Amino acid sequence: MTELDILMLQAQNNQGTGMYSVAMAFSIWVAFRVSGITRDKYSDNLIVKIAATGFGLTTLFFFNMTYAFWSWNMAATAHRLAELQVSGTELSAVAQGFVENMGATATVPSFSMIPSDPVAVILQASILVLILLPIWAPKK
Repeated sequence: MTELDILMLQAQNNQGTGMYSVAMAFSIWVAFRVSGITRDKYSDNLIVKIAATGFGLTTLFFFNMTYAFWSWNMAATAHRLAELQVSGTELSAVAQGFVENMGATATVPSFSMIPSDPVAVILQASILVLILLPIWAPKK
């Protein structure tokens, strides 16, 4: 693969992940609406609370999966560029900067569902609280 091939593959991966992110943003909004409606109209119905919780947790799981795929795609791109450089191909300054910023090595990056970015952890924890609190907190 050439540097251009690698960067085109990254662009295609980012487009797919971006489209999925839009769907996840909509799904999170729906989960917020479901938790609000559950609190307002079904606060005494345990089955609805469990269903709303399941929907919210599943939505958050797939949101996390989307972030994990994006992170893995970025690391894999940096790895491919690092491998290309090790093979003797001269990389552009932008590609070299990308490899250095990502800390890419010859070790193949592994896929992980655990976010390495603390901001992503805070965002996901906030979404979790905003979904579950209206469902399970006592109604005043």
